[in-house]
Amino acid sequence: MVAIYSAASGEICIVHIVHICRQYYPGIGGLEAVVEALAREQLVAGHIVRVVTLDRIFGAPHISVEAQEILGGIEIVRIPFIGSERYPIAPAVLRHLKPADLVHVHGIDFFYDFLALTRPIHGKTLIATTHGGFFHTSFASRLKKIWFATITRASARSYAAIAACSLPDEAMFRKVAPRTTRLVENGVDTAKFRGVAAVGRPSMIYFGRLAPNKGLERMLRWFAAVRARAPEWTLIIAGKPMGVTAAGLRAQAAELGIETAVTILISPPDETLKRLIGRSSVYVCASHFEGFGLAAIEAAAAGLFPVLSRVPAFEATIDRIGMGMLIDFDDPAREAGRFLERWQARSDPEIRDMAERTVADFGWRRAARQYEKLYRDALHGRRQIGQVAIDVLSRHAALRRIRGYLACGAPLMVAFCNAHSVNSARTDPAFARAMGRALVLNDGIGVDLASRWLFGRPFPDNLNGTDLVPALLAAERRPLRLFLLGSAPGVAERAAAALRKHYHHQIVGVHHGHYDAAEEEVVLAKVIEAKPDLVLVGMGHPRQELWAAAYWERLPAVTMCIGAYLDFAAGVVPRAPSWVRRARMEWLYRLWQEPRRLAKRYLVGNLSFLFFVALQRLRGAPPLVGSRAAGPAPATTIAVRPRIGMRA
Repeated sequence: MVAIYSAASGEICIVHIVHICRQYYPGIGGLEAVVEALAREQLVAGHIVRVVTLDRIFGAPHISVEAQEILGGIEIVRIPFIGSERYPIAPAVLRHLKPADLVHVHGIDFFYDFLALTRPIHGKTLIATTHGGFFHTSFASRLKKIWFATITRASARSYAAIAACSLPDEAMFRKVAPRTTRLVENGVDTAKFRGVAAVGRPSMIYFGRLAPNKGLERMLRWFAAVRARAPEWTLIIAGKPMGVTAAGLRAQAAELGIETAVTILISPPDETLKRLIGRSSVYVCASHFEGFGLAAIEAAAAGLFPVLSRVPAFEATIDRIGMGMLIDFDDPAREAGRFLERWQARSDPEIRDMAERTVADFGWRRAARQYEKLYRDALHGRRQIGQVAIDVLSRHAALRRIRGYLACGAPLMVAFCNAHSVNSARTDPAFARAMGRALVLNDGIGVDLASRWLFGRPFPDNLNGTDLVPALLAAERRPLRLFLLGSAPGVAERAAAALRKHYHHQIVGVHHGHYDAAEEEVVLAKVIEAKPDLVLVGMGHPRQELWAAAYWERLPAVTMCIGAYLDFAAGVVPRAPSWVRRARMEWLYRLWQEPRRLAKRYLVGNLSFLFFVALQRLRGAPPLVGSRAAGPAPATTIAVRPRIGMRA
């Protein structure tokens, strides 16, 4: 679920999202499918979604479309344009932005440049998804490179974030927008053709756009070489003409002597395409360039064995799904032999396993969550210190935000970032990812000093968990169901007894944090069965953050990473005197208590922290992530597996 939080109201709220793209339904293609799937996910989450697109379908001017309609709950607005299909000019887009909280531009085209240029007029927060940029073909390649290095670079400054939908796109756009480009690989509707392929049948299929960059001519030459060695093979080509005609393909097939083995269908509906896939076992694509390669993922989910050209996007796809082959379509004779040898050595059960992995790894739920985080960062300011983006909230706003999630039962992960957290994120990618998916609050004088150096001002308040948890429990009038997880055996029970004396909340479960990996699912089941509103996880850093990032989605609760709070509440570890805490020197008190365990963290670690903050300052601090320090923010994450047995 996309959960967007309003800091102004303290509640979960509906957000109005406007997607901008050149083509949409009934247009057929990868970009259109991405916009539709993302819009559908957001609609299901309860948001208001509008798609603004052009009023003519490229390559099919005979298709009549309405100027405005609602399909599946998604409002579609179609506007006129002038100029070519490569760079259609449509200034009327400005009239349809007024209700938007966020405008999401798909593709690097007129809309991308125009909305950047006119941002002082419309004032909207802008996100862009790259979809391969505009380097799909070699047409005007020199001009494209100049445009990209100048106009595209200048326009990027108006965008809160650039979502690169593939590794090649990420590398490309980091050259012009290094601080705002993030990798958000597209999701795929993996259920559409799931498992329908005829595994083992000597028939291959290509489906997608019939465009020059798809390498259809060299694909036919390669297929002719396959057919010369194995005449039982057939080929289906299905798609929408976008610069390549069916007549031209049929003429080439006749010239190669394979016309009886090649079937070409123009713009088949999904049901027809599903039947065609059901007659095939191989998906073949000879593209010269791919931004992401959505059709190849759909094919793999169907159980088609992928045979793909050697382009970076397909290399990443083959590596991720663990099945298929990359070939050089410009050497048809040699590669036909390689394919047939690989096909003879295939394992049909492995191909079916590949299909199931693809369904799990490429579904839209994961991609939608990544966009949720991108939207949060765009709509709500955060300060990037090292590898951690810290939310800029006052104590009152932080409590109001957490209470908003508690009120509606929406899951949320809350973590606290101090100097040691920043050091850990620099060396531990898994921990950095976990922190990146949480509501992160500033903790301690170290990050406050870093904020002054990098951004010219401190955080509004010091928000350490040991003080914020009691404040939250005192502020929440509705009795909450609490689960305490962490510390040594017996400590959580003592903390529960202490909390019962001071607060009116119900303790529905406790468990110590000193368990091994074999008990992981048992402990998780115990937490889920208790149906808590608030889970306090005190298993030490970084284990508690990794645990929360892995499991908080499965809990209809707020999950807070609280460090040593249970030890303090149970009276096992004394807190620093109030005057020490007011002086922001509690870390020194803890070092005095446990010098052997904490000397390296606080003495060596603090020096390391200051060094890398100074280095970040010299390189230029990243801008405030997002554009509004008090705007709304989504709060969802993607799970990562925890590492068990780490010392607090």
